[in-house]
Amino acid sequence: MTDTVTAAELTQFIERAEQLASEKRDIAEQEKELFAEAKSRGYDTKVMRKIIRDRKIARDALAEFEAVEDLYRSAIGMA
Repeated sequence: MTDTVTAAELTQFIERAEQLASEKRDIAEQEKELFAEAKSRGYDTKVMRKIIRDRKIARDALAEFEAVEDLYRSAIGMA
């Protein structure tokens, strides 16, 4: 870390961080409203969230994960 700290630059970083935090809160509220609407229309939001998580995972990795999950479920009699 350098010994020089400029007030203007530090203020800019802090203000940017505050702005991003505010935007995150706004987006979280919008997401909450979206899932509340989906739930009110009869959709299972837990399943929706799982699908969203799964869509982020690469197809090959997801297939491998699901194969292991199926194996484990079968081993404990949940298949």
